[in-house]
Amino acid sequence: MAEAKTTDIQDIDKLEADFKADPSKFVPLAKAYMERALPIQAIQVCKEGLKRSPQVPDGHLALAMAYYHNYDDGHAEAELKKVIKASSDNAVAHRTLGEIFLERKQEQKAVGELMRALELDPGDSHTRSLLESIGEKVPGLKSNNGHGTITWLPRQIHDTKVPPKPLWKAVAQVAIVAVLMVALIIWYNHHVKIITTIRKDIKQASELIPRDNFDDLTVAEGWLKKARALDDDNERAIVQLSQVQFRLLSQHAQTDRKNTLQQHLKFFEDEGLQVSERYATQGYLMVMDGKAEQAVTMLDGVVKRAIEKKDIFLNAEVFGARALAQLALGHLKEAREDFSRAAKFSPMSPHYQALFADVYLREGNIGRALRYFRDALKKNKDHVYSNLRYAFSLIQTGKHLEKSKKIIDDLMDRDKHTEKEFSPPMMSMLYQVKGEYALTSPLLPEGNTGKAGADDKKSAKDMGPAEAMKWADKAIAAWDSNAEAWNLKGRIAAMQNDAAAAASAFAKALQLDPHLPKIYFDRAESTFAMGQKQEAVDQLKEFERALKPTVAYYVKRGDLLMRMDKLDDAQKEFKQAITVDELDPKGRFWLAKSYQAMGDKIALDDKEHKSDKLELYNKAREEYENAIMLPGGESPEVYRQMGLIYLASEDFENALDKLAKAIMMMTKAGDPPAKIADVYTDISKIFKEMGGEEGQKQEQEYLMKAEGLRQGKTVDEVEKEWQEKQKAEKKKKSKKRRRRRRRRRHR
Repeated sequence: MAEAKTTDIQDIDKLEADFKADPSKFVPLAKAYMERALPIQAIQVCKEGLKRSPQVPDGHLALAMAYYHNYDDGHAEAELKKVIKASSDNAVAHRTLGEIFLERKQEQKAVGELMRALELDPGDSHTRSLLESIGEKVPGLKSNNGHGTITWLPRQIHDTKVPPKPLWKAVAQVAIVAVLMVALIIWYNHHVKIITTIRKDIKQASELIPRDNFDDLTVAEGWLKKARALDDDNERAIVQLSQVQFRLLSQHAQTDRKNTLQQHLKFFEDEGLQVSERYATQGYLMVMDGKAEQAVTMLDGVVKRAIEKKDIFLNAEVFGARALAQLALGHLKEAREDFSRAAKFSPMSPHYQALFADVYLREGNIGRALRYFRDALKKNKDHVYSNLRYAFSLIQTGKHLEKSKKIIDDLMDRDKHTEKEFSPPMMSMLYQVKGEYALTSPLLPEGNTGKAGADDKKSAKDMGPAEAMKWADKAIAAWDSNAEAWNLKGRIAAMQNDAAAAASAFAKALQLDPHLPKIYFDRAESTFAMGQKQEAVDQLKEFERALKPTVAYYVKRGDLLMRMDKLDDAQKEFKQAITVDELDPKGRFWLAKSYQAMGDKIALDDKEHKSDKLELYNKAREEYENAIMLPGGESPEVYRQMGLIYLASEDFENALDKLAKAIMMMTKAGDPPAKIADVYTDISKIFKEMGGEEGQKQEQEYLMKAEGLRQGKTVDEVEKEWQEKQKAEKKKKSKKRRRRRRRRRHR
């Protein structure tokens, strides 16, 4: 021990001699003083050194650490901020500043600094332990060698030896200690116990928030309010409370939360808190006040500042708020991209993953919407919003309707789900999806899973436009701001030939959500179905006032014009669709279909225009093949249309090949039996054209199978029935042959 002490003295002596010879060498001496619990000497050395050599690397950091070890946190903070301003990637400065904030109970500021320190030096165990002590989840990051690079020690309370005191002083000391202990117990009950309770409440809320259901959020809100009642200025409780109330307002129409969000925003601004929740709250309140464009600009600046200055710890909320602002402006692509970023920042919650999927649903990309709703449900299989949107997406495909029915029945089962679990928008959405399901075929409530059974026939009374209208009205009564429910009401009114009611409902839907493409498409389709064909095309043009023209928009206009036999005008729309997105196969598919329709108009026996017909069919085939080559372009309908072209061209072998491919894909994808039946009918036409005894037999086979599918039987069932019929006929023929032989013998 004596030898070690002598070495320490020799080290100090050498460092002091170096400093006297060259005052710029004050940092090692100051560090040595701090390591020996001599912070005052360290401060003096640093001041003298900086006075003579102000540009010495780590000079201000050494002075800051000396103040820090001397528990002069005010001066330490000022010096540390100078260090960070000069070099924002100084892990020591961020860690020390975070520790100072932590001791002041400024947890949110502390988390920001400590997270930045950990980002710069992932292996620093002291930074990790500080974050873990306040319940923060520390990322599993490692530095290159798995150890921290910080060499500046955190401050400690060092033991000092004191000379023995007289007995009376010892007795007095004991009495003082006893009094202090009593005071400490009182302080513990009043402060430490409160802090422990607050942390427990926040932890319970934190476990509920990621689940993202209405009842989970309201319970979490209660825990956070309880925590704030114990400490009105607890930053962490206020930050999480703003996140919860932001969701309750934006997705669950709890409008009374707007006032409290404004109060939270004022607190953030007064305290100068640089947290994502502050700017997310500010942005969404701007959207509510009709300032979506300004909100996007403001949040763009926040993201840029966070990346450049690294003084804001970005999380999902900033990107989520910016996505909502983009949606309010009708910028679907930008909204989708921001929801995707938000989802990556919140991997444990389905919230932003579901909103990301929902933008695809808005755009009409049902396949991707289904995929990402499934991803959201992997995070919480009981997420009400994801389940309802997934069921709605399935209904729009017309496939696997039994899955939709199961989801709807489960959510409407009051033994499993009480009404308090649903906010008004969620209850409205449940009724709306129930109404959408009621519009599916009453003959096949179970999709393509099999023949309609007794239970299915019994449930058929719960299907059809009248039943759907009942649920649409219930959806509107639950929450009258549901644009999709008004859209459903408009479609049903059109089915019932009530043009005035349809127009009124569609107008209300567009007033509520002018940026929802489906409303424009459904209104145009309904108007067209009521016989007002040109008006339908003209109405659809209003899409361009609210939204940037998309592939789906031009395809819809072209489809309506094709059905009006305006093929040249339709082709212009389809070519516009290709211009918007050359990689989207829908534009090329419909362009091919228009060439095919032109070819179909020329009669087979029109020898004068036969070459024109073949040229149009070749163009159609070329565009169908182009569509197949694009991502997502290979579909049963492409092969069916190609098969019909070959049939019209009397190329029966290729026609059979393409139609068989279509059936195989439709069966695998779970398409409704009635849709597959149409392709069987197409195949029967091929055999009819081929003629002969075998052709007639095959024609009857496919007509019989088509009829069975339309009755609700599966492909397997109709195949089995045909085989049994063939066996029966073979057996019957065999009996006839035996009877003939017996007659010959008798003769």
